[in-house]
This record gives sequence, structure tokens and C-alpha cells, in this order.
Amino acid sequence: MTLAEVEKTYIDDLNMLEDWFLQYEYLLEISSDLPKFSDQEKTDANKVKGCQSGVWLNLSNDDDIVHVQADSDALIIRGILAIIVGIFDGQSKAEIDSFEPSFIEKTNIKNQISTDRFNGINSVISTIKNYAKAI
Repeated sequence: MTLAEVEKTYIDDLNMLEDWFLQYEYLLEISSDLPKFSDQEKTDANKVKGCQSGVWLNLSNDDDIVHVQADSDALIIRGILAIIVGIFDGQSKAEIDSFEPSFIEKTNIKNQISTDRFNGINSVISTIKNYAKAI
């Protein structure tokens, strides 16, 4: 699946759940798909700057395929990170470079999180995109 197709699946799933509490439950449910980072992985080098909550990324690559792992100490952010990981993990650097995610704007998420958290999520996406450009 392309990044846009994967993202559309998440958008459709969230928008099908019209009530924010159901969307919140969905985010909590998919957050359990993310493996938790060990204390050794929660380093300053892996920490995403600009996030209100603790957010850590582990980025690696095989040739031009980017692998994304993420964790947060905030459950709702873990759910949003699960979407980001679902979209970007295993994609090529060229696909990541040319893709601009819109799931936050096309769902109710932006209305439910603070500006600081919104900026933090954008920082996560920028970190992934910058990593893909650099490899």
C-alpha cells in the first residue's frame, strides 16, 4: 500500500467513529500495537524535541527503506504515534520525502489536542522526513 492509502485507512477509521470518545478509544487501542521502549532506548538522542510529552523515535534504514519505532509516556500521543508509525514504517525514503500527511487535519484529532501537542506531532513527522532525506 502507498503512504496515502495507509493514511486514508486511518482517516476513514477515525471519521467513521463520529464521537470523540470512540475516537479516543480507537487511539488507545492502536497505541497498544507500539512496543514500549526500554529505559535504555529512552535517551536524549532518541527524544523528539518540541514535544510536550516524552516522545522517543528510533529510526533506521535498510538501503532506502526507513524503519520507524516510536514511544511516548502519554497514551493519546502513543495512539497518534501508532498512526505515524503505521504510515511511515517500511516505506522508501523517496515516498516519505514526497508525502505530506493530512490525517490530523482530516479527522477530529486537531480539535482535541492542544497546540503544543499538535506542534510536537509535527516535530515527529519532520524528524522522520529529515531522516529520510539524510540517508
